[in-house]
Amino acid sequence: MSHSTFANRLKEAMKLKDFKSSQIEKISQNLYNEGKIKRPIKMPVITDYLKGRYEAAQSNIYALALILDVNEVWLMGEDVPMDRSFGRTKVAEINLINLSTNEVIQKIPFSYRTDINEDNPQNFFAIYASDSSMAPLLDVGDIAIIKKYTKFLNGKTYLLKIKGGAPIIRKIIKSDDGKVELQAMNMWNFPTQYDFNFEDLEILGDVVKIENNSAFK
Repeated sequence: MSHSTFANRLKEAMKLKDFKSSQIEKISQNLYNEGKIKRPIKMPVITDYLKGRYEAAQSNIYALALILDVNEVWLMGEDVPMDRSFGRTKVAEINLINLSTNEVIQKIPFSYRTDINEDNPQNFFAIYASDSSMAPLLDVGDIAIIKKYTKFLNGKTYLLKIKGGAPIIRKIIKSDDGKVELQAMNMWNFPTQYDFNFEDLEILGDVVKIENNSAFK
């Protein structure tokens, strides 16, 4: 972290938020009183930062980023978004769907990374497993998190339909001649199904998580 880059970023954030050094000092004192930061930041220290005289300690970087609502790494001069949520895990709600009726049963919490576009909660939904074909990892009544289908990757586990049938969860293995086999984990009760054409399948989504266990990642 260079003195000049940090100073410039601090100036930029203060200008954007229309904050003066006195306001930062006051807010930092309040945060310190609430036990949210290690120490308040006094005006002379802020002045030294703005003039590029020295770098801020990590605890003060955190405090300044919190006060100014910017990303700590951005404030340190790195080439990342200013958005404070960048790189953090957030929790949103996704739909738990009844696949028979396509109705939303309820909303469930879903954790995602804000800096990964594919982790957008809008790309995911959840279902209850209707059978034990993927037991012991996914048994009847367990919740599976499904990522909406975008592209096929051989050997992954998908929620799919065969020729418009009921939705099932299977691992798809596609051979060089284009033929497809569908594998369950519970092969004793759900034997592997062979000799499908890929066009026979309607892939609904990629199974990425089972409740709190990353079973298929």
